[in-house]
Amino acid sequence: MKKALRRLVRRLKRSSIQSRNRNQNQRTRTIAITMLRVRAAKMTTYNVDAFPEIKDVQRVELDILIKVARLCEERGFTYFIESGTALGAVRHGGFIPWDDDIDIGMPRQDYEKFLDIAQEELGDEYFVQTRKTDPNAPFSFAKVRKNGTTFIEWNKRNIKMHHGIYIDIFPYDGLPIEGLDEHIDKCLKLNKLQFKKYIPDRVGIPQKSLKWKLGAAARRMQYYLLKLYPESLLEGKIEKEYMRYDTNPNEHGFCTCFSFVDRIIFPNELLFPPQKINFEGEEFYAPAKLVEYLTLMYGDYNQLPPVEDRVGHRPVEVSVTEELFTR
Repeated sequence: MKKALRRLVRRLKRSSIQSRNRNQNQRTRTIAITMLRVRAAKMTTYNVDAFPEIKDVQRVELDILIKVARLCEERGFTYFIESGTALGAVRHGGFIPWDDDIDIGMPRQDYEKFLDIAQEELGDEYFVQTRKTDPNAPFSFAKVRKNGTTFIEWNKRNIKMHHGIYIDIFPYDGLPIEGLDEHIDKCLKLNKLQFKKYIPDRVGIPQKSLKWKLGAAARRMQYYLLKLYPESLLEGKIEKEYMRYDTNPNEHGFCTCFSFVDRIIFPNELLFPPQKINFEGEEFYAPAKLVEYLTLMYGDYNQLPPVEDRVGHRPVEVSVTEELFTR
């Protein structure tokens, strides 16, 4: 067994070196992903008692993802699992054990086409949530929520909106070559402004420290002051600036998702055309150069976080069978 593990580690190192080569072939990438899964097999200690319903929530989310992916593939819309979902696919073969959401990305043009038809195609079992369909929703991206379920995050508990179990759908927008930094800075400031305007509380469960309480008070003060900022003006600026440049998946260039907190610039060839990968026994599209993508996002993405950091959104109210909120 020890010899086999040593062989796996050696093969992993070799494949990691190869993965940095832009011209690596599909076979090399598949071997690298397989090695990472084997190496991660010893990992999954986390505090399940803090969120005993997580497996049930993950099953609902996987069902939503299957429906959304099927619709995208039938209509020819480009999509890819991303962020923690892509990381889970590589490192765990599915969900990161403590992760309680699913993330997918789409080029802006396909994202808009998807929103045009999604509610009708997905039916009454689901709710496609955007600022247009649910005006109190504080997001610049879409969520597909399961009706008849509940997943209320602490800092959004006082917002009168749909709080069903969900997956996130992020639009990816093109970037200019000249003025790139200025454009990203402008859009990220708008994203931060939107969250502060519509979400009254800090992210995370409250802490007893004076520092945390002062931060929470400052956040609540910002929320009330920003009520003076016209909603139509903010939404107009967001739409204009985010969508200023097209995403061209088939051309050399760069794109990003302005709904992210951090500045991350993706070469188009890193994401497109997406490749299929296994996630919880199903196949979904993922970024084209998955090893490079995860390295850009997480650095040493095979390194597990400390046990105390293995947490997701930690909802304050959750149910896979009831809506425990009012809209």
